[in-house]
Amino acid sequence: MSIGESKFAIPADVKALIPEAKQAAIVQAFTEMDSNQDGKIELDEYLDFSLAKEKERLMQTFNGVDADGDGCIEFEEFVAATEPNFRILKKFQELDLDQNGLLSVDEAIAIAHQLVLPLSSQQVQAIITKADHDGDGQVTYYEYLGAIAHIGFQ
Repeated sequence: MSIGESKFAIPADVKALIPEAKQAAIVQAFTEMDSNQDGKIELDEYLDFSLAKEKERLMQTFNGVDADGDGCIEFEEFVAATEPNFRILKKFQELDLDQNGLLSVDEAIAIAHQLVLPLSSQQVQAIITKADHDGDGQVTYYEYLGAIAHIGFQ
């Protein structure tokens, strides 16, 4: 619906102060909310419009949390959505082949080979050394988290 076709009068001060393109967008938004097209937005129309928009936003959020797309949010999906470091910790645990809570150079080299990363053993060693702030030759979860924050690799 164009400005000239609206079923309500646009005040002269609105026409004078607001550019026509912006007026058209305002008229369109008003017309969408004014579902019975009587030239005014009643509470029920406002609520229906607003709730529909909110429902759409919430559905997008729900679908983003529902990682496997089964229409349900399982507990682990909920945890991943509410605890941002959960997925990073889970990846750390997957990479920690001997499950001792530390990533060794040997584990990192094995992972690089499994993932067919174009890294030599020396390059992997250098990455571990850089991430290993306490110098014990292994990377803790917190060192891993710091390295990810620094280089953005998971």
